[in-house]
Amino acid sequence: MNTIQDIIGFIKSLSYLDILFFFSVLILMLLVIILIYFIKENNMEDEDINLPKTPHKEEDAIVSLQEITQALEDAQDNEQVVDENISKYEAEQEEKAIISYEELIKRKNSYALNYVEENTDNDEVEVKQVDLNNLIYTKEEKPPKMKVSVISYEKEEAFLEALKALKETLN
Repeated sequence: MNTIQDIIGFIKSLSYLDILFFFSVLILMLLVIILIYFIKENNMEDEDINLPKTPHKEEDAIVSLQEITQALEDAQDNEQVVDENISKYEAEQEEKAIISYEELIKRKNSYALNYVEENTDNDEVEVKQVDLNNLIYTKEEKPPKMKVSVISYEKEEAFLEALKALKETLN
């Protein structure tokens, strides 16, 4: 009973403008919810319209799917481009496109500027004249040559013994 009296007291303390504002906010919230509902219903009806109306046999769909995958695999094996309508510009952009971080790391040093002339003034500043006719060239990456030398077993044992002796003298 006490809570009901508190609620009634709170409502009586509100002015006419406060009550009007409160109900207008409630009505606006209700309208927004109804609008969202109608938008979702409309989208669901559009998806139903896009579905094919003619019934297909599952066997035909499976056969056609198998034919498509086979054709794509053959094109990939032969390294043929599936879309022959690619322009020269699009093919160049596709070649230069970087898809992943690993590919970016691989290609980071593959392009460089062509220079006509290089001058050095007082061994401090290096001045290079850029060839504007052939601006960019592609570097061919060569794997670095590493020399691996293997220590013989006896030398390794002697080294370990020297390290042990050094450790004992330091302690």
